[in-house]
Amino acid sequence: MKPTQVIHSMPGRPGAALAALLAAVVLPAHAAGGAVSGAWPWLLVLPALLLVAAVGAWGQRQRRECVQLQRQLDESTASLRQQGEQLQAARREREGVVERLQQQAVEFGRQAHEDGLTGLPNGRAFDEGFSHHFARAKRHGQPLCLMLLDLDHIRQINDTWSHAVGDGVLGEAARLLRSVCRTSDLPARLGGDAFAVILTDTDMEGGKRFSQRLHAAFASCRNWHSAEAGPNYVSFSAGLVQLGEDDQAPVQLRQRADRALYLAKHAGGARTSLG
Repeated sequence: MKPTQVIHSMPGRPGAALAALLAAVVLPAHAAGGAVSGAWPWLLVLPALLLVAAVGAWGQRQRRECVQLQRQLDESTASLRQQGEQLQAARREREGVVERLQQQAVEFGRQAHEDGLTGLPNGRAFDEGFSHHFARAKRHGQPLCLMLLDLDHIRQINDTWSHAVGDGVLGEAARLLRSVCRTSDLPARLGGDAFAVILTDTDMEGGKRFSQRLHAAFASCRNWHSAEAGPNYVSFSAGLVQLGEDDQAPVQLRQRADRALYLAKHAGGARTSLG
């Protein structure tokens, strides 16, 4: 076997090829007592073989290092991908929390200014709106009317039929009140059977017409109860006032409306008294 054949037969093992070459050529020649001159050509090959062996070992180390580096790169890539996915999930969760908080804030704000039974603005919303419209009307010299109204005989309705029927009456009264109001008006439920309406840009004549339409809507309504039994007719008493020069604060206008309401109720109800 020639040295080149030994080397090519073991391409991945230069050290083994070198050992085979020595065993096949140099050592037999020495054991046979051959002259040193017979072995010197092969001794000249040894540096090249050693170089090949060194290059092969270096190549193997390079391949191992490349494999290790590739494995580390894959692990780092996977770790970064996982971290990115976790950050995306955290961002989506944070955005969801922010959106839920915003929705809750809107809902809390709505609940704070809305009557739960009728859906009308509640007493707090009315007070805020009344102060705003009062100041605006005084500043620009615009007419403004305030109506306070109570449903007649709501206690008898609750006692005769039930509080559930009474709640239905309150809801229907709110619907009628909203249907007669303009977009610029502010109807509200103050509590119990007490309601109020701020009529913007409206003088006393306009307030009277509004009162007539509302009384007519109550008189023609036949939806006062959804149960088998309940009232067929419901009326209201109201006090109507217009903003005057002597009214320097919202409370003064409201007191005048309260007095007018008192007169309407003690006159038998189902009417509007002017203040």
